[in-house]
Parts: sequence; structure tokens; C-alpha cells
Amino acid sequence: MSPLRERVAATILLAASLAAIVEAHKLAVGSPGRPGPGFFPFYLAVALALVALVLVLQSLRARAPGPAASPPEVASAGDAQTRPRRAKVVLTLAAGLAYAFAFEPLGFALTTFVFLLFLLTVIEPQRPIVSLSTSAATALGAWLLFRVLLAVPLPAGPWGF
Repeated sequence: MSPLRERVAATILLAASLAAIVEAHKLAVGSPGRPGPGFFPFYLAVALALVALVLVLQSLRARAPGPAASPPEVASAGDAQTRPRRAKVVLTLAAGLAYAFAFEPLGFALTTFVFLLFLLTVIEPQRPIVSLSTSAATALGAWLLFRVLLAVPLPAGPWGF
């Protein structure tokens, strides 16, 4: 990507994260001991703003190639490497949409496990034991953190957890 495109993308990301900070701050942020509904959105938006700021600064430091340097090869829309990446993007978006629709009826733990298993099996293939153990550990860890430790009400699903 060209330095100008990187700068524009990073600036848009920074603007979006600043807007998210403002909106999340309208909710009760709370404290780490007693987080409010705006706690996670606020701090996630702050983290995103910091990353975006670093990207903006890096893009400002980047220099355009001089006249002696040849421009990098740009992949065409039908390039053999572009199609698999696009397919992964589409599959990931579809999986995220399916996750959103399955969240309530199937519950947090099962939906999160299946979603992560899909990502680790289809999108970025891992060994089966790695996919299964990572998906199970992450779903269980997130459930324990949010449901047990922070007492966040999560959809239980048909099995009650």
C-alpha cells in the first residue's frame, strides 16, 4: 500500500476510534473493580486509538520511493494470490455474522467454541489438536472471566452454561 493510502487509512481508523471513545464515555465506564457497561468499549477504543496513532506517525515517516526505485508490483483483481485472501475475508465475515445470529440460541460458550474452531480450522488452518484445545480453552476462559468473575449475564444456550 502506498504511504498516502496508509496515512488515509490510519487517519480514518484514528477518527473512528476517537468517536468510539466519545460514545463509550457516555456510558458508565466504572472502574476495574466495578466495570460499567462502557468499561470495555471505552478501553478497547483507547487501545485502538493508540494503535491508529502509531500507524499515522509511521505513515508520516514513510517516504515515497525515489525516481530510481521501481514501483512495487500491484496485484490485479484476478491474481491467483488475491482470490484466496478475498475468500478468507468473505468466510470470516460470514462466520462473524453466523456467530451473531447463533449467540442467543446456542449460548456464549458453544458459539464461541465453534466460531474459533472454524477460524482455526478453515481460515488459518492449524493442527486439529491445536484448533480444538485453543478453541476450548479460549471459550472456557472467556466464559469464566465474564460469567463467573465479572458476573456478566451471558446467553446460556440449551445446556445451561
